[in-house]
Amino acid sequence: MHLVKNVVKALNKEKRNERVKGLTLAAALGAAAGAVTALLIAPKSDDINRSLNKLKDKALETVEKGKGKVDELVKEGKDKFEEGKDKLDAVRIDIMDGKNNL
Repeated sequence: MHLVKNVVKALNKEKRNERVKGLTLAAALGAAAGAVTALLIAPKSDDINRSLNKLKDKALETVEKGKGKVDELVKEGKDKFEEGKDKLDAVRIDIMDGKNNL
């Protein structure tokens, strides 16, 4: 019985240690997220603002180019799909004609 109590105590202590580790990790991640947020929203010098605006504009431009390319690829894919569907229909007709000629 004494051995069982010791095992239960050890398991409980292990669970507590895991909870403490999880809580510590969560607190550290929260602190890091808060620090990053503070840096992002803190007032910045004009040079930094200009650099950030250039970066933002470049990112938006890249996104727009990417959207255009995606639209182009989607249209191309749809066209190829329709072309394949038409070919499949033609093959089906040829097969049916071949069956009817037998």
